[in-house]
Amino acid sequence: MLRRYRKLGEILLEKGFITREELDKALEIQKEERKPLGEVLIETGYITEDQLLEALSEQYGVPILKELPKNIPLNVVGSIPKNIIESLHVIPVEKKEDGTLVVVTDNGTNIPRIKQEIRFLTGKNPEIYLVTSRDFSVLYQTYVLGVPLELFEEPYVAIEETPEQVEEEEEEEREVEEAPIVRLVNNIVNRAIEMGASDIHIEPMKRTVRVRFRIDGILRKVLEYQKPQHNSVVARIKIMSGLDVSERRLPQDGKFYTIKGGEQYDFRVSTMPSTFGEKVVMRILKVSDANKRLEELGYSEYNLKRILSLLEKPYGIILVTGPTGSGKSTTLVAMINYLKSESVNIVTAEDPVEYTIEGVTQCQVFPEIGLTFARYLRAFLRQDPDIIMVGEIRDRETAQLAVEASLTGHLVLSTLHTNTAAGAVSRLIEMGIDPHLLGASLIGIIGQRLVRKLCDECKMPGEVRDEQVKSYFEQFFGKVPDQIYYPSEEGCPACKGMRYRGRMAIGEVLIVDEELRELISSKASETEIAKLAVKKGMRTMFQDALEKVLLGQTSIEEVFRVTTPL
Repeated sequence: MLRRYRKLGEILLEKGFITREELDKALEIQKEERKPLGEVLIETGYITEDQLLEALSEQYGVPILKELPKNIPLNVVGSIPKNIIESLHVIPVEKKEDGTLVVVTDNGTNIPRIKQEIRFLTGKNPEIYLVTSRDFSVLYQTYVLGVPLELFEEPYVAIEETPEQVEEEEEEEREVEEAPIVRLVNNIVNRAIEMGASDIHIEPMKRTVRVRFRIDGILRKVLEYQKPQHNSVVARIKIMSGLDVSERRLPQDGKFYTIKGGEQYDFRVSTMPSTFGEKVVMRILKVSDANKRLEELGYSEYNLKRILSLLEKPYGIILVTGPTGSGKSTTLVAMINYLKSESVNIVTAEDPVEYTIEGVTQCQVFPEIGLTFARYLRAFLRQDPDIIMVGEIRDRETAQLAVEASLTGHLVLSTLHTNTAAGAVSRLIEMGIDPHLLGASLIGIIGQRLVRKLCDECKMPGEVRDEQVKSYFEQFFGKVPDQIYYPSEEGCPACKGMRYRGRMAIGEVLIVDEELRELISSKASETEIAKLAVKKGMRTMFQDALEKVLLGQTSIEEVFRVTTPL
């Protein structure tokens, strides 16, 4: 029996989805822009994508697929050539026992050709269902790129691009703008934000590409996709970051940002050529973290009081030490937030400027043009500063200028890569700083690491099992606790199976008094300085971490992962 063809507008009017006036306006826009009527109606906001799908289903007599399949069986993958999938917008999702293919499409106008092509391939008429364009893109990712459906459970994040970036796109870039690649990149970004990742690693290997997130300091594999898609994924990220898409031989650095849940997230992008293709690492920075306070970093009450006493000093150098990824920059930001006010002039030199701090003059270092930390420090001294923050002391010239600035009445904050607080003294002397000047300028050193916090929902109590650990509790606290907490074996939904949720700082705060100043001036060893500092009230990083074990905040395994008792 022949069905009478009905126009889309007629169906939408009949269902009450639009008014005659809205239809007439949409038809006028359609004539000018030469777009499908359904697309125009959605763009103008007259109908939703679900309403359009319902109307198309009636127009073409094709049912709607109500729920996406959890996976596409292996015996279905490859049953339709890729060129037909892309030209007709059709994807097979099931093969029945009699060989009939169940397929989906988001384009009703292609249905006659879909029937013809699949009948030719299989000898049977297919079962055809309609899906929204978004659902079609999700299924395309699974079918063509091998991306798990779980990655697309949430709406993707919209990435903002400047008009200049769009105008400068070359042919290769326009090819990348295909929905599947865009959706894959956006959903990687989206999932990283949801999982609280600090970094995204996209790593090409021999046959596949691995995506890992760094969550609470630990890298975790979340996805693999097929190698042929990698160049397009990298090109898409480069477009978003304002990088040169055609340059694949040299490392590049860029950035972009996105908004999710009312929060802005900045992404620092680094690309680097490797044996199997370009590796991409994206550092994720939550803009609201620029308002972090020292009280929120997890310092013990004892160490927090010592840090605040240092910040009350009018001049001198305060150093934050530790390896890469130990939270030094976050601590500096929290210090600046504590110190800033309308009555003081604070200037910073950073590489890069990670967090924007309101009320503070922040400067980006560009070594390529000679704009180094040292050059900024010279300029700062002519800007009438009260407090100077230098992102990192990397060389003798910067260290010397920091010392001079502190001796002329300025409070200087900076970081240094050393394993312990006492080790910062030896490091600066090795750089060529005069021990007498260093002793006179240095007022405090904060050594720190980050430990993961046990998940409160699934942590398990238990006795102290190791005899050596018992001796440490005896040594530092005078007794062995009845119980401490351990991570659960499998985790729980709250921590997504990670057994830990979030991180906190452990630290040692060395305050330089007159006796320590004389020891520094005499070029004493790191061990001598550390021993005197402990005698003067410094708790070692290991002791600070053990206290957090006593409080049930972290595990003994985590303590030994990031620090040692020596």
